Amino acid sequence: MVFLMLYNYLLEIQQDWPFSSLSRKYPKVFISIWRNSQSDILELRGETTTLERAISDIENELGTIINIFSELNNVQLVLKPRNNFQYPLGSILNHYDCLELQPVRYFAGREIRNILITPDAVGLILDKIRKKIPEIKVKVLKLAPLKKIDGLYPLYFHLPLDDLKQGLTLKQLKALTLAFNSGYYELPRKIYLINLAKEMNIHRRTFEEHLRKAEKKVMTYLIPSLLL
Repeated sequence: MVFLMLYNYLLEIQQDWPFSSLSRKYPKVFISIWRNSQSDILELRGETTTLERAISDIENELGTIINIFSELNNVQLVLKPRNNFQYPLGSILNHYDCLELQPVRYFAGREIRNILITPDAVGLILDKIRKKIPEIKVKVLKLAPLKKIDGLYPLYFHLPLDDLKQGLTLKQLKALTLAFNSGYYELPRKIYLINLAKEMNIHRRTFEEHLRKAEKKVMTYLIPSLLL
């Protein structure tokens, strides 16, 4: 008997299929979906008025809502899909014996899938997806081995910091570091944007642009982790 270490694969997928489109239409609504052969269980989080519009679109376009429960800015519902949609990546994932961990998450048009795979599939699955379904954009957010501790298998993730640093320009990284080290994120703040801009010898609006872009890039990497 051969034992292979499993790897956890966190994928970000951008494609035009129903829930991706719904998430793109309502970028401030966070959607989690648990699926079986008969129905989908959905959890939606966001502002009440936006959730109401999203739920209306779900019922009009995606299926019949069998049951629904709402509390503040959180809604759970059971959905019977209207048609038997064939997920385009399904055959590829099955071919490589991938095990998907539910739920599937959606926000701002981004689909996040958490998959367990064997090492030999790591280098093959992305190539297969890009060759067979070139219209789908796929990015690896995390790849890490699944480790065993005391008979349990907790998931250990590795945040790709090298990718994050490469995504930041030198000015963005400098602005973010300066703001953090100077107490800009303390409560109450110890320094304001105008003072930080003076330290970098640039205009306040220019500094704010560097800082906001850096913050957005950092949050783009962190949010999927927080949603797990």
